[in-house]
Amino acid sequence: MADLLLELGVEEIPAPAVGAIRDQLRNLFLARLEQDGIGHGAVECAASNRRLMLHVAQIPEKTASKEETVLGPAKRIALDERGLPTVALKKFCEFQKVKLTDVVEIDTPKGKYLGITKVGGGGDAAPLLAAAVPAVLAQLTFPKAMVWNESRVAFIRPLRSIVALFAGRLLDVEYAGVRAGNRSPGHLLLSDAFFEVNSIKDYFEGLARNFILLHEEERKAKILAEIREIEEDLECRVPCPDDMLEYYVYSNEYPVVFSGRFDEKYLTLPAEIITVFMTHEKKLLPVYDAGGKLTPHFVGVANIPDENGKVSRGNEKVVQAAFEDAQFFWDQDRKEDFFALKNLLKNVLFHKELGTYHEKVERLAGLVDFVINETRQDALRSRLHKAAFHCKNDLLTKMVREFPSLQGVMGGLYLQAAGEDPVVWKAIYGHYRPKGLSDEKLDDLGAGILSIADRMDNITGFIARGVKVSSSKDPYGIRRDASAIVKIIADFGLAMDLAPLIRLAALNFARNDADLQQIHKAVRELLAGRLESYLKEVARCRYDVVNAVMAQEAMAVHDKVLKAQAVTRLVESGMAEPLAALHRRLKNILGGSERCPFSEVELKEKEERLLSDVFKEAKPRIDGLILKRDYAQASSEILEMKPIIDAFFEKILVMDKNPILRKNRIALLQRLDELLSAVADFSLLVETKSGGKS
Repeated sequence: MADLLLELGVEEIPAPAVGAIRDQLRNLFLARLEQDGIGHGAVECAASNRRLMLHVAQIPEKTASKEETVLGPAKRIALDERGLPTVALKKFCEFQKVKLTDVVEIDTPKGKYLGITKVGGGGDAAPLLAAAVPAVLAQLTFPKAMVWNESRVAFIRPLRSIVALFAGRLLDVEYAGVRAGNRSPGHLLLSDAFFEVNSIKDYFEGLARNFILLHEEERKAKILAEIREIEEDLECRVPCPDDMLEYYVYSNEYPVVFSGRFDEKYLTLPAEIITVFMTHEKKLLPVYDAGGKLTPHFVGVANIPDENGKVSRGNEKVVQAAFEDAQFFWDQDRKEDFFALKNLLKNVLFHKELGTYHEKVERLAGLVDFVINETRQDALRSRLHKAAFHCKNDLLTKMVREFPSLQGVMGGLYLQAAGEDPVVWKAIYGHYRPKGLSDEKLDDLGAGILSIADRMDNITGFIARGVKVSSSKDPYGIRRDASAIVKIIADFGLAMDLAPLIRLAALNFARNDADLQQIHKAVRELLAGRLESYLKEVARCRYDVVNAVMAQEAMAVHDKVLKAQAVTRLVESGMAEPLAALHRRLKNILGGSERCPFSEVELKEKEERLLSDVFKEAKPRIDGLILKRDYAQASSEILEMKPIIDAFFEKILVMDKNPILRKNRIALLQRLDELLSAVADFSLLVETKSGGKS
């Protein structure tokens, strides 16, 4: 048994991309090992912004041999009446490159065949592994890739070195014009350029000597421990959000936490200016006192120890200068007429195919008006119209031009400082939130309504102009916008169907009816996918429960959330089991039956008359519960009819020879199916026992 070590030395990879590339490398290589029939032991994969490492233990130096039976023609076809080989058998031997004497008779369930037994494998693993490396690297996908040498091979960043060792020997590997060697890059600033690697032991010892913390968890633990030390020294709190921690982990191979301070006078600026600038522009962490107020300190993570304080002082100078500018911009921008900036949006391009920001805010006003109608928020109408028309004005302020990450926020802050109505400034302040499904809930409904309108305009506009969205490619953040719409509606419990809003937004961009239908379909599918993700990831619903509520065509987000929660409770209580069995039975009988008219006159047997009477009495009550969105109780009321339904199935032949009776009984069952389906398609529940997992 031997170990495989693969390391790629690269120029600095953007931190957000590192984890996904590492996972791709691991999964693709494991799939290749399986494809080649190479056994292995533990697999370790780690990454930083400058290297990707894969270590596979206990690989046999020779692959296991295996027998493979290859069937040829059936015996009756392979041999003629004299027992001599036919053309079919001769062609088989020719194709398999074997002699007639190699052919044997093989018994199969279908009869006797002629064929051969091949013995494969048993060869050296090294050539297979050497071939696997470039094949796997060629399969890696990136949000953006670049070409940097004559090989013309694209990679996320220029590839500078490859270490590929198996059983302590170099593999014959070349990729993107780089031949594998035994030199690995050390720390960019703290070590010599490369160190020699002749074994797994050499590699890990070399990393330690050259200030490389290879494993992500080790870097993370170091960062958090040093932040805690600073908190103790300063007697303060330094929150480190997950996205910032991930950035630090994947931006540094030897992370060292440092702190700095700025002039206390800048604390008179709105807190958002300080915090957003630090986190978005400089990747620094704000520092708070025990009461939650900002202090004139900051914390950051560098790739080298800050023993002489140069890193801290350098950041202090940058922060001090930025806050001095921010103070000037804050003072100057407030002297301008904020509302007068709207006309200047005619000169600011939103997108070359979607027009200016002035055109965008005109569209937003119409979409906001529609959402207000749908959510019955008439009292907010005039003020949210005002917010829609002016929500992009801050693009023209000096502050946002200098610090783009403050877009949206600054519009709200300037209007708040000017004494504008809270509904207006809060809507503008919050309309870029939430950032995704995991973001905090908005605290202002007006901001939520404006955000829905803004995101829907983005989504329909970009999809209408042919932008394709996938899990790995989303240049305009369309999936994030769709997630935000779903989250806002769910968080505020808004009773609205997205389908008409999608259509209205699509009308702004559709060139004809066919175009309108295509845009509507694409946007609907995107939002449905995001709703499924919300139900699974945020509401924590089982996948079959999600399938059951998503089977309905309606795009009423809040409705589906409530239904999923109700079905989940039914599953946990055990009540979904009989409902699922009933619904599956109905589906099996009805199949693809066309809609049939129902007539009480055609009810001949007492069991069908009884079922009809019970249904007629229960339906208004159940419909009322569904209108009140009490889906669990509605399902419980349906379940109370089950003994009557079971008696019907036991005594009544639905598929009667008499077409009138048959169609009438189908019509009765169709009404039952519709009542159940108004809650969910219970037939899709795969396991509904109390507390069961699927």
